[in-house]
Amino acid sequence: MKQGILEVYRDRIEGGLSHALSGDAPLRSLLRYHIGLEDEAGAPTRATGKMLRPSLVLFVAEHLGAEPDTALSSAVGLELIHGFSLIHDDIQDRDHVRRGRPAVWTICGIEQAINAGDLMHTLAVSTALESSPAAAACLIQATQQMIEGQSHDLQFERRVASSDEYLAMIDRKTGALLRCAFELGGIAAGVNGDVRTALIGLGRAVGRAFQIRDDLLGIWGRDDVLGKATGSDIRRRKKTLPIVLLFERAGGDDAVALSRLYAHDNEKDIDAASAAWVVDRLDELDVRTACEEMIRRHHDEALDRLADLPFSDEARDRMRELVEFLARREK
Repeated sequence: MKQGILEVYRDRIEGGLSHALSGDAPLRSLLRYHIGLEDEAGAPTRATGKMLRPSLVLFVAEHLGAEPDTALSSAVGLELIHGFSLIHDDIQDRDHVRRGRPAVWTICGIEQAINAGDLMHTLAVSTALESSPAAAACLIQATQQMIEGQSHDLQFERRVASSDEYLAMIDRKTGALLRCAFELGGIAAGVNGDVRTALIGLGRAVGRAFQIRDDLLGIWGRDDVLGKATGSDIRRRKKTLPIVLLFERAGGDDAVALSRLYAHDNEKDIDAASAAWVVDRLDELDVRTACEEMIRRHHDEALDRLADLPFSDEARDRMRELVEFLARREK
């Protein structure tokens, strides 16, 4: 995707992040490390990831008639909220690696990592306010939904969610910030009514396709592509969509064994042999196929919503390319 949506705004976004996180305080340095602007020694680097959400903000704003710079502060604020959520997620999940590098909490300890995440949250809101009060309000609402979704996700560690409950959870945990990206672009361009409704629908569909693909990668992704161990979601008993569907489809002895394996009071990671057994059951019951079909459905829904937006043909083609990439990505 050379000079696609994920590349064309990168320099502008990284400049905005660098400005928002400037300062000599130790926490500021931690935040620059976490966001990918510095390495552990404080040397400049470019490890900022896909920059999906802020890129969407600027693209939507520009192609609905606004100057991208009018939306830059809200785009940066959104990326900072995303960064704040990842710091806290890594603590809660005890993930040691983030984008192929040590997670913040493994460097400075849990207490300081919480402080770093909290600071990033406040910087995000104050940065978004530089765009407009409406942008900040949209971001705050999305942040509340994201946190509620994370809470539901943690609750599901103690019980098995239905597939409907799981989809409702990812609409908040993952989908809220993606919907917000499209909305923030619309706010910068001053759109309302049917256009804003289409933007929200597009964000919802993209969020579902994106997260379900992520769930598949957590089980079937390749180590060298993801920068983390394939199957880690199974070994850590994460009840992502494939596992939720497996619980719905398994019967008899398999259902009993699965319930024992995923019992919430079982503190040890699932061993390699048991993880392989889970993958075999997933394959036997066509769970991966079912997830791929759901991705296709939400992909098609996203394209339907895209058709409702007053984009130029070129802009629509570029957004379609991005939707295709997100639905089929390998990392």
